[in-house]
Amino acid sequence: MKGALADWLPASVAAAVPGRLGVSADTRLGRLTREDRRRLIRGLLDWPLPVTASRGYDYAEVTAGGVPLAEIEPGTMASRRCPGLYLVGEILDVDGRIGGFNFQWAWSTGWVAAGALVRVVGSRPGEG
Repeated sequence: MKGALADWLPASVAAAVPGRLGVSADTRLGRLTREDRRRLIRGLLDWPLPVTASRGYDYAEVTAGGVPLAEIEPGTMASRRCPGLYLVGEILDVDGRIGGFNFQWAWSTGWVAAGALVRVVGSRPGEG
């Protein structure tokens, strides 16, 4: 089990999981009982992992969290909760791997919102 956990979790978390759940780290996955598997899954899903420190903004690369995507209209980036508000980039709950993915998300959502705003402004009489 410890090898399987180490493939998916940071080493320190993988090492702590079996003891926390009362399962031997040397147990082969095929030997886990149904109850052990359920306890393992439930334990991984429900285990709070509080942030206790950071390396600071000098080392920060991306943030996560923000406005849930369910709260925006994807074709326009308009807020479903606040008419006239358009949300783009990292204010939304989307994050990607390093290497430009977050920049691309920001540019792409900005492009979609800008197009929607042009259509809104252009549809108003006497404007545009």
